[in-house]
Amino acid sequence: MIEAILLDCGGVVVYPESGEWLAPANLDAILNGRKLSFSMEDAKRAFARHAHFMDEGQLITGLGHERALRVQFNTRMNEELKTGLTPSQIDAVVDYLTYADSKYALYPDAHEGVDALCAKYRVGFLSNALPSMIRALDTSGITARLSCFTVSCLCGCQKPGEEIYLRALKELDLPAEKCIFVEDLKDNLFTARRLGLHTIRMRREKYLNVPMPDFDWPGREAHDLSDVLRLVDAHNAGTASLT
Repeated sequence: MIEAILLDCGGVVVYPESGEWLAPANLDAILNGRKLSFSMEDAKRAFARHAHFMDEGQLITGLGHERALRVQFNTRMNEELKTGLTPSQIDAVVDYLTYADSKYALYPDAHEGVDALCAKYRVGFLSNALPSMIRALDTSGITARLSCFTVSCLCGCQKPGEEIYLRALKELDLPAEKCIFVEDLKDNLFTARRLGLHTIRMRREKYLNVPMPDFDWPGREAHDLSDVLRLVDAHNAGTASLT
């Protein structure tokens, strides 16, 4: 019998307003209409070298700490890709990404869907995230309903490592078999399965401008939070399996 539902955040509850986690929606205005020019291959190589600044599994003490990390990341990306951003433009990019709650857009069914889940089950968020996402979700009011909110930047560990899942289970004070995890990424789903949690793959119609790689998934899939509720109810009623 499932008693608790753990939801990932990105791709399940929220998505980036701009379609990119690291690009602000107001980038055109910041650049005064100038277009950035670099190859995707160069961008991937530069990101691989500097992604450690944006590692969501490190302990990040607050928005000021996040902003400092974003400044370092964007400064080095700017230097390596020769994009020609001025220090004030880098500050504008960083300030938007750190402080603009609108960067994190809630899916239309987020509030209603979480309310419906909470009416029947204990609900928590289990997410790799930065302080800016925590604040945006808190400001939206959606976290007030939760039984737990386990976030990588507060734990110093992240999915798909096992520790963050175990912390969420400890917060809920429930064994894995009484919980279900809803997630969009392959490795994160398989870690949950390995630990004994039930799992549902979320496949939202809208998420990132560049779609995530597809993968074969042997379990159940949902397209919104009402699907999640229907699947969990059916499992508990014995009318459908989650495997």
